[in-house]
Amino acid sequence: MKSVLTSQERLLLWLSVNLGSSSARVRRMLEAFDGSVEEVFRAAAKGKLPKMRFLDDEKLSNIQAHANERYIERIINRLDELDVKVSTLYSENYPILLKNIYDPPAVLYYKGTLYPELRLPIAIVGAREPSDYGRRVTRELAEELASAGACIVSGLAYGLDRVAAEGALDAEGNDYPTIAVLGTGPNVVYPSVNRDVYELIAERGAVVSEFMPGIGPKPSHFPMRNRIISGLSKGVVVVEARTKSGTSITVDCALEQGRDVFAVPGRVSDELSGGTNDLIREGMAKITLSAQDVLEEYGMKPRSVERKAVAPSELPFEQQLIHRLLIAGERTYDELAELTGFDAGKLNSTLTEMEFSGIIKQSPGRLYSL
Repeated sequence: MKSVLTSQERLLLWLSVNLGSSSARVRRMLEAFDGSVEEVFRAAAKGKLPKMRFLDDEKLSNIQAHANERYIERIINRLDELDVKVSTLYSENYPILLKNIYDPPAVLYYKGTLYPELRLPIAIVGAREPSDYGRRVTRELAEELASAGACIVSGLAYGLDRVAAEGALDAEGNDYPTIAVLGTGPNVVYPSVNRDVYELIAERGAVVSEFMPGIGPKPSHFPMRNRIISGLSKGVVVVEARTKSGTSITVDCALEQGRDVFAVPGRVSDELSGGTNDLIREGMAKITLSAQDVLEEYGMKPRSVERKAVAPSELPFEQQLIHRLLIAGERTYDELAELTGFDAGKLNSTLTEMEFSGIIKQSPGRLYSL
């Protein structure tokens, strides 16, 4: 079915395409014409666009040559051929949270369905080469949040991005569990191994990008993408991250945008926990041990998710030891520290992992039981 866009939507799409999907350039051009995209188009059609620092003579000539309805129709027809939809800052379905950041994309290209408001959009970000612990925590966290009604936002890159999307897609009773924000055009899957998850997200949620169809991955695209991930979300959860990593860019964007930041702690000796532990220590993130910690911030309750039972003999050694100690009844944190001989980092990460897995529960006063 052919896309139907309003006059303003068509003109903003035309401007964005000609300026190369740059929100900054679009903003500056509109500012030069008191925010009127109609006036920009009229001036271009007459060959009277002013010279600007971001427009050399070739680009200026090109945009003026394309200031006609036939060119706009060609753009829309090509998008229809690719089954790619468009939402602009003038569109009713443009996400409200994203619209209110400093530099929202003028145009979002997407596959799937896009809504202006969601009950609870939560981003989950983390390492591209996570540990088994990070994968397990991320999947369970995403599934439990989505099962409670949240929409999980991720970047669909390597590692925890994919795991977060998979966990959200596993959630039952959620018709819109996840959104993926790409650092490529909306029809370019990168990495290509994520094609299966990409298709599922487009079917049940949305795959979005500010880059035009066909645009491949470039290093500069991913920091730009990260501001959209946090901009679409009310909160950002960091599961595993090194002290200096791409994840910190998303966290910085979230803090600048006034979003909540949550972090899952890890062992002090683990390099992948350096970033999350620093966020907690510096007061930049709220410590997160379960989906409930996130949901309570927004007045929501977790919904129980059935877990496949794991035999105690199949657990890692540290978890087996704690399991045996709790068979006789609940114990305090200090008792477990004394009886296991684990240092604080190892004990904390083991207890956190067992809580996420549903093996143990923590009661007030740091009491643990099976």
